[in-house]
Amino acid sequence: MYLVESWIINFDAQMVASILLHVISVLLLFFILSKLLFNPVREVLKKRKDGIAKEYDFIKDEKQKATELEKEYKDKLANINKEADKILEEARKKAQLKEREIIKNADEEAARLMARANKEIEREKDKVKDEIKDEMIEVAKILASKFVASSIDKKVSDKLLEETLDSIGEETWLN
Repeated sequence: MYLVESWIINFDAQMVASILLHVISVLLLFFILSKLLFNPVREVLKKRKDGIAKEYDFIKDEKQKATELEKEYKDKLANINKEADKILEEARKKAQLKEREIIKNADEEAARLMARANKEIEREKDKVKDEIKDEMIEVAKILASKFVASSIDKKVSDKLLEETLDSIGEETWLN
């Protein structure tokens, strides 16, 4: 027994019972605290962990949806640009056709107006020619009557011609 007595701490029955009682009370305290504190904290932590996981999954899904929407909008935007270019090209073609049609109509109208103006000019020329013929005939009649009435010498005939021209007036010859 020398070995047991040489130890610093003597393990007698009371000490072993006291240690066992302390261990049992610590375990009992640990069990009670785990039921009262640790389990609720674990539940809160588990709920929080699950909530964070759900939020992470939600964010991941939303990010994926946003990426898909972004791709869809980019595709639509590219298609819109193509459609806008197509519409503008069609509008240009229509405008060019309309421009050609307007120019063609304007050329036709100008040709009709020119033809009408040329006909009018020809009629006016013919009218003026007829008037000049009538005036010439009238002048010839007047000259003939004055020639017959007077002697036919050069001075008298020139004088008669001058008088006749003066009596007709410059307006007739200038028009």
